[in-house]
Amino acid sequence: MPPAAGSPKTPPEQPRQTSWPREELAFTVVYLVAGGTWIIASDRALDWMTGAPLDTLSLQTLKGLNFVFTTGLLFYAILRRSFNKRRRAELESEAVSQRFALAGRAATDAIWDWDLTTNSIWWSEGFQKLFGYAKDEIEPTIVSWTSRLHPSEKDTVVDGIHRDIDAGKENWAAEYRFRRKDGSYAVVHDRGYIIKNDAGRPIRMVGGITDITHQRAAADALDRSRRQLRALFAKTQTLREEERTRISREIHDQLGGDLTALKWDLNWIEKQVTKLNDPIARSVLDKAVQATAMTDATITTIQKIATDLRPGALDRLGLAATLSQEAAAFENRTGIRCHTEVPEQLENFTGETATTVFRIFQETLTNVARHAQATEVQARLTKTAEQLQFQVEDNGKGISRDALVNPKSLGLLGMNERAAALGGTIDISPIQPHGTRVTVVLPSNGPVTSLADMI
Repeated sequence: MPPAAGSPKTPPEQPRQTSWPREELAFTVVYLVAGGTWIIASDRALDWMTGAPLDTLSLQTLKGLNFVFTTGLLFYAILRRSFNKRRRAELESEAVSQRFALAGRAATDAIWDWDLTTNSIWWSEGFQKLFGYAKDEIEPTIVSWTSRLHPSEKDTVVDGIHRDIDAGKENWAAEYRFRRKDGSYAVVHDRGYIIKNDAGRPIRMVGGITDITHQRAAADALDRSRRQLRALFAKTQTLREEERTRISREIHDQLGGDLTALKWDLNWIEKQVTKLNDPIARSVLDKAVQATAMTDATITTIQKIATDLRPGALDRLGLAATLSQEAAAFENRTGIRCHTEVPEQLENFTGETATTVFRIFQETLTNVARHAQATEVQARLTKTAEQLQFQVEDNGKGISRDALVNPKSLGLLGMNERAAALGGTIDISPIQPHGTRVTVVLPSNGPVTSLADMI
């Protein structure tokens, strides 16, 4: 009869014992030696004690009784020992079976015991509790399991358990959907342990099924919430950059233009007052010169504010030029050498990915200036068809593990979220012998970071 559907191939017959069991052989040898010695010795003793001829009926009767009595005692000792061992084995087996049954009742899992040679399977009461089936509705073969697997996962799960059995593994585990009596499907985690005979062939599997439907639903809800928060963060950053760009443009164009016009007017006043030969005119001239100098300083401040809000080079010249400008400004401001290495094909690289790389570079340089005690920074940008990698290294004291997991490190959190919003990753770690390395990996064509796309 072929095995049931979804069951493993029937293992070949177990090899027969070809050698004598040592314990039985030892008993046989002892019996032969002791029995033979006793019969010879007892016959001679009886001959000497009776003094009767060897062929008398009474002497032969005594010898026969002696043989029966002696062998009876030996058989009694052997049988008693054998029966005692069997009783102990039966009691131990009964105790194990009882503990197994009680464990099956107490456990919230559906415990199973699968005989691989007959394809019969035993289920604990947990099967009925978890999936709602009555005891008489559960088939006694492996069909009770395979017939309730979700159709889209059945082949994968069954092939997986066969593959692990055939590969000689010690255990197997899988997650899949299992049909309840009401027709719905539970998400379960199943694990089993493969039991082998002395020849190393699998003969049984014992395991348990845990219903993780609620845990999976909670995990999915948490993941969905995280994706929504990440999308919200991405949207916030996008709006923030748009607002920065708008304010920067207005400051540069409107306020900068007005201040430039004011400077021209002050220059005109200076020229006109210079023509007058009057003490009061000289005082007015001094004030006009001061106002012109203050206007120049204000224009410089306005330009710096506009650049900090949104570097114009990022939109006009691309990422490479902006990174170089930021590195030069950082070096002038802090005295820390800063070198950037960018391939030529990224000269005009713009867009959300460019903005993300630039903002992460800004935050990294800020952290270096505040905490690293470094004297040099190296930044390298590389691009392939699949991904963009940006790496920044400093030779400072190195970042601590506590700082990496500190929930108050909002700058590091922002860097992580910026990278994740584009489907990328960021790794921040100390390097030997000293220093810190920040590695950002982004898709070359980053996804659109909208709330609808990430929910």
